[in-house]
Amino acid sequence: MMNRIFTSIRASQNIAGSPRRACKDCGQPATKDALFDVGNGIAVVERYCDQCAKVIENNSNNRSSV
Repeated sequence: MMNRIFTSIRASQNIAGSPRRACKDCGQPATKDALFDVGNGIAVVERYCDQCAKVIENNSNNRSSV
């Protein structure tokens, strides 16, 4: 199991011609990237829509296992 700690959120940057990414929680088009620290200098990026990103951002003490 991997512990992850929410670190920040930013606007998602789509590269022209690349497929649109879906929100991890609801499947809508993703507009935000949430970064999680998993240790050893490694960060995991998960993509969310605006509404789901607010939930992640509001739970800044979000600690879960993947």
